[in-house]
Amino acid sequence: MKVLRQAGADVAAATEGRVEIKYYPGGVRGDDQQVLRRIRVRQLDGGIVQTGVFSRLFTDVQIYNLPMVFENLDEVDAVREVVDPLLVAGLAEAGFVALGIAEIGMAYAMSTKEVRSLADARRLKVWSPQGDRPAERALSAFRIKPIPLGLAEVLSGLQTDLIDTVAAPPVAVLPLSWHTKLRYVLDLPFMYIYSLVVVSDRSLRDIAEADVVALKRIMGAGIAEVDRLNRADHSAAWQALEKQGLEFLSPTENEVAEWRSNARLATRLWIDEGIVSKGMHATLTSVLDQARSKQAVRTVLEPGFAGR
Repeated sequence: MKVLRQAGADVAAATEGRVEIKYYPGGVRGDDQQVLRRIRVRQLDGGIVQTGVFSRLFTDVQIYNLPMVFENLDEVDAVREVVDPLLVAGLAEAGFVALGIAEIGMAYAMSTKEVRSLADARRLKVWSPQGDRPAERALSAFRIKPIPLGLAEVLSGLQTDLIDTVAAPPVAVLPLSWHTKLRYVLDLPFMYIYSLVVVSDRSLRDIAEADVVALKRIMGAGIAEVDRLNRADHSAAWQALEKQGLEFLSPTENEVAEWRSNARLATRLWIDEGIVSKGMHATLTSVLDQARSKQAVRTVLEPGFAGR
């Protein structure tokens, strides 16, 4: 929040106080769905939310959430360079100005029990975010029964054995103290997680054009810095989990192949159900193919999963 608060102060200075940004951290205004409702009734002008809240307004904004679509962060960077502007444009058509997209990180399965294979996972009690239909459908495609809970309920769910497994980026697990109830991490990136910083377009209608330009420029730069810092924090959080004593489990090649095969089934399900469009998926696939072709000609490849 430090970077975003500084960006807010810079916006106020650049606009001579005509535009001020007030943040409500820690979920004091509710979860993402509640934030969106507050924006609709003009109790809030904008919010920092994850993609699931836009599942009915601009479904393609969830395109990066496709299960196991990225094998490493180089692929993420290549795709985002092309697709981020398309997502910003789509949100604009839905009535929102996207000030930026900020990486949270790759989500990994973390559990109180050992899990390497799909057969292992199907025996677990796996959390999914309350109201996140794409996440629930993705787990169902793996034939894993999701247990929906709100974010604030996850820790107590782990404590009471209501759930025993979460899929989340390390940078999210640590501040929420989930790691204190977990023992194992499956060393296989499952999903790319990111946040959107948006304001409703109507909230900007009475603001002078020059001030809107300053708002977009300054906040855009601040969010880009958050994006960069979150990448670094992801690596540090991974190391912190190791220091906390969590055991990292490596799946076999056959187990990885089974996970990826089911991920492709989940992708087809998302397209068939309209969670993402065929057109946006084709764009992502095209950029990914180009990125992978470039990676294939490199003479030195980083060993292991670069998704960390």
